[in-house]
Amino acid sequence: MKIEVSAQKRELQGTGASRRLRNAGKVPGIVYGRQTDTRNIDLNHNELEPNLREAAFHASPLTTAPEGTQG
Repeated sequence: MKIEVSAQKRELQGTGASRRLRNAGKVPGIVYGRQTDTRNIDLNHNELEPNLREAAFHASPLTTAPEGTQG
């Protein structure tokens, strides 16, 4: 199962910044990779939440597309 969600780069870090994101309907996240640097992102909760109910979501790679693009 391939799941793609839009993501935006975020600059602010920490508890307060994450709390503000959650209150705004966003989910803070971190992208780790072998070939890339670690990046802080935020995801849209309304786009991500329906996928959480599917069992396959928890064992599938998540593909992120920068906001406003399609991958």
